[in-house]
Amino acid sequence: MKSLPLLLAAVFVIIAILYWTGHFIPSGVHTRHGIVAVVLALLCLVWYRFQSAAATR
Repeated sequence: MKSLPLLLAAVFVIIAILYWTGHFIPSGVHTRHGIVAVVLALLCLVWYRFQSAAATR
C-alpha cells in the first residue's frame, strides 16, 4: 500500500507530459490540465512522505 502514492505520482507525471505534447487528446495541447496533473503528482508525493514518516515512529 505504501507504493500506491509513488505509482499514482508517476502516472500523473506521464499524463501531464501527454497533455503538454498534445498526444492525450487530439484537439491539441491542454496546458491547464497538465498543470493540474503535476499538482496531483506533487500531492501524491506529499501523501507518500506522510505515510513514510508515520511508519518510522
